[in-house]
Amino acid sequence: MFDQVDFGKRVKEFRTRNNYSQKEIALRIGVSEQAVSKWENGECLPDVYNLKLLAQILRVSVDSLLDTELRTEKVVESIAVGGARFEVIEKPETILAGKMLYAKNFPSAEKFNEAIDSTTDEDKQAVFDKLSECALPIYDINMSVNFWLAVKYRAYGYVREVMTEEQPEGVDVFRNPASLYIRAHTDKDTAQLICKEQCEIWELFAYIRDYFMPAHGFEMAQNGAQELEVFDTFEHRSGYAYMPVVRK
Repeated sequence: MFDQVDFGKRVKEFRTRNNYSQKEIALRIGVSEQAVSKWENGECLPDVYNLKLLAQILRVSVDSLLDTELRTEKVVESIAVGGARFEVIEKPETILAGKMLYAKNFPSAEKFNEAIDSTTDEDKQAVFDKLSECALPIYDINMSVNFWLAVKYRAYGYVREVMTEEQPEGVDVFRNPASLYIRAHTDKDTAQLICKEQCEIWELFAYIRDYFMPAHGFEMAQNGAQELEVFDTFEHRSGYAYMPVVRK
């Protein structure tokens, strides 16, 4: 039987992890602060539309809000560098599906890189339209596979998270293992760390690897987890860099 009180506890937990106040959640959704308070106290439930918005803002699936047994990302530590914030994330195994390019299938590194650059938005969308059982909320993800290894081991993917490996013909599937990640957002404070007013997600990887990780006792994970660019707008104006790490 569904328990409204447990639902409210989960909403509060996810809100706290993301450092949002009830007022901030209310403003983003377009409801009163009192409504958010009632959700968290188990007095009532959001309607379907607001439930989807709430999940998107809290960066979890609707199922994660409704079911305590489902696994989701967990923020285990938050580290400030100047005005920027870096989060240490425990991320469960995920199934990613979309279009994958493997360097071994190209005659040279140059041809491989050209194929990555020449993949159009229309090419990506054609594959995304085929996906079965996408996880909610939906995010476009650019995945760098083994880019710290020799070129022949590398791959690059334009993917989304899905709930099943059973996908239609023409869709590539990649199972990304559970891992500890460093996560950073492309906001103004983070961009200033690399001397820019605005930055692309991929520009944060070098800073995380070369400066943040050595300074805070992390090194690159060797468990098969990969670097992820997770866009939080469909126009790809901003998003999160995920770097797989282990503690030294």
